[in-house]
Amino acid sequence: MANLLILAHGGSWDMRFQITSLAASVAAVGERVDVALFFGALDAWARGRWDELDPQPPVSAERLESLAMPPLSEMLAPGRADGLIRLYACSASVRLLGLDTAAVQAAVDALLGWQSFARMIRDSGRVVTL
Repeated sequence: MANLLILAHGGSWDMRFQITSLAASVAAVGERVDVALFFGALDAWARGRWDELDPQPPVSAERLESLAMPPLSEMLAPGRADGLIRLYACSASVRLLGLDTAAVQAAVDALLGWQSFARMIRDSGRVVTL
């Protein structure tokens, strides 16, 4: 099981940044991270909008560009390649959002229901909701 389970709900850029930076940081020290995607976070990942800039004040697109901020998906890539970051989609969220199930399955490691997430919560070393 994962050292950290992130229950990811937020779809705004600042929430996706928090999800991404936490997962990437934990994976960078060799710990496994499971990210359960729900609603806004799932919609952004499944529709390929994870990297889209939509910052709210006080962060601006210009500020992010001046800092040479990499795309969020690039921050996740090393951990995903090493098998340390796994992404899971909530099956109920997929249906409620009207997402194409096959497309979502192709974008994540697995499509799971709440019984599976409940076991992950029970067995995970730490759980964070963002």
